[in-house]
Amino acid sequence: MRRRIQNLFPIALCCLLAACGGAAGTGGSAPSLPDTQAANLNVAPLPASTDTKGGNVATYLGCPVFTAGDYYNKAVTAAAIDPSSAAYIASVKAAGDTASFYASTGVERVNDANNATPMLTVHPQVSYHQFPLPYPWASNFYIEPLSDKHAMIVKTQSCHLYESYGTGYSGGILSAYSGANWDLTKPFVPMPPGSPSSMASGLSLFAGMVKWEDFQSGSIKHALNWAGIAHSVAQYKFVVPASDTDWLTFNGGNSPQLPYGAHLRLKASFNTSGWGPQSKMVAKAMQTYGVYLSDTGSSGNALYFANAADGSMPWSSSDLSALSKLHITDFDVLKLPPVQTVPGH
Repeated sequence: MRRRIQNLFPIALCCLLAACGGAAGTGGSAPSLPDTQAANLNVAPLPASTDTKGGNVATYLGCPVFTAGDYYNKAVTAAAIDPSSAAYIASVKAAGDTASFYASTGVERVNDANNATPMLTVHPQVSYHQFPLPYPWASNFYIEPLSDKHAMIVKTQSCHLYESYGTGYSGGILSAYSGANWDLTKPFVPMPPGSPSSMASGLSLFAGMVKWEDFQSGSIKHALNWAGIAHSVAQYKFVVPASDTDWLTFNGGNSPQLPYGAHLRLKASFNTSGWGPQSKMVAKAMQTYGVYLSDTGSSGNALYFANAADGSMPWSSSDLSALSKLHITDFDVLKLPPVQTVPGH
């Protein structure tokens, strides 16, 4: 069975932190399709969008984070709820997810590259995940210190995003287990079926992460990534914009399995009175843009946060602790695209 190297034992680091959600990348005998430049892939049809305002796009250091109305920048306040939403939510809970949400802070940081940054060949750690493009990399670039070893790079002059999982850099050699890259000036392009990115789902860690620059802008204008509890979601099922899963067995018996890439929305009736500005802004984004099931972990329902570009950690643990009032039952599953199965399963 293909298996992901997963961070199943979270390490407390800085405020509120249990480790990042489950890892990405697959292992085993059946090769996955390699990373491919976004320009070489077809964009899957987008669900109907309620966001018709051009320019309502999340940005990062002058770069758009994909385009208006695409998967991440699409407002879903009026999107239809899936007929099986209640059954999916019940199955997640029955399979073991009774935990609250939390902000995973202190372990992720975006590396900012420019045209002067050396471009290095990424040496694949397994034969079935290749890196056809070199990555911009400097010797002082940041790699997540936990076992997932995520790395994210934005080349700000070209607005190109590079991500990797299981990243290593030693003796001038850059290596990684799996990863993906995208042109941030274009719509988000899902990976080919059966392909992970730096996360199990094939989604973008960077795009769905709450960045300090989001908070500084006054609003979070994009959907968030959500890492559920391991074994409480689908083993091999996914929907676009996801392309793969964590391959972990589902503990919910014959109940419906929530597929990776499922788009959930925090109920509009959820009361955030008394919350601080950081947690309230996150909740507003979850009600406006929703959350994508992107990965799994072993402790809590993780929402990914990135430190500021300068490496500082300005997040307030007391403010973000309000997110612990959120549970999976506070969300609706939005109408799902056709459910797909990981190739070979």
